Amino acid sequence: MEDNKKPMFKTPIFKKRKENNLSIRILNFGVLIRVWWRVTLMAAQSQLLSGWSGIGFLVAKIVRFLIFLVFLFSVLGSSQGILGYGRVEAIFFFLTFTLMDTVIQCLFRGVYQFRHLIVTGNYDLDLLKPLPSFFRPLFGWADVLDLITLVPFLVYYFYYLSNNQLLTVGNFLVFFLLVFSSMVLAAGINLVIVGVAVLTTEIDHLVLIYRDVQNMARFPTDIYSKWLQYLLTFIVPVIILITMPAKGMLGLLAWPVILGSLVFSSLFTFLAYRFWHYALRRYSSASS
Repeated sequence: MEDNKKPMFKTPIFKKRKENNLSIRILNFGVLIRVWWRVTLMAAQSQLLSGWSGIGFLVAKIVRFLIFLVFLFSVLGSSQGILGYGRVEAIFFFLTFTLMDTVIQCLFRGVYQFRHLIVTGNYDLDLLKPLPSFFRPLFGWADVLDLITLVPFLVYYFYYLSNNQLLTVGNFLVFFLLVFSSMVLAAGINLVIVGVAVLTTEIDHLVLIYRDVQNMARFPTDIYSKWLQYLLTFIVPVIILITMPAKGMLGLLAWPVILGSLVFSSLFTFLAYRFWHYALRRYSSASS
């Protein structure tokens, strides 16, 4: 007897996923934002309920930032600047690095927990959910402690800009555009990292290497040799990630450079997305 029962699910969410299309088409962007917000609230509940350990970590982050800022003021206090950049500009590069690093760590903290999902096989369950396959690896956890420190830091950041007459409407619009481009690029870089994790189940060392290279942008990257600048622009693009927004705020970038940065970020993230699906097609479940 032929079964005339209607299927339980009518939405295309439960159809076979086509990995050559953007998974973000499954759900609209607003739903993804709400899911991310729910995940962030869960992360906040976990971190803030940890008591003194969370407070200690928060204090340590603030003290670490203040110590390096005092070191920077001390070094620059006895010099005219760094390679043509005055004391004000050099400190601004460091502040921009701290801002970008904090935002990136807050948004893409899920990368640090992705290896556990792979080796335990729990990522299999995420692939069954009506979410983009990259959502849990990239946005599956948010560092609320970074978010707490970000608010007062932003106040000081714009106070520093205004007090030193670095804030103009035109440069701020360029800065905002380049920051958005950097977030897209950061998503691409982290997508490459989690793609390597799928292929090799190793991620911790790669994240640490990336973090160390990123720390080279604490200072104006013009201090490095030309070949190293090319490496930091096209291989591990921390110059586009961090230095470009700082230079945009200082009005040091021509429009061809700005457009080139936007194109590079888009192309890099697109290739990272393709690599992610290349790795995902070779994903072998821990239970298989």
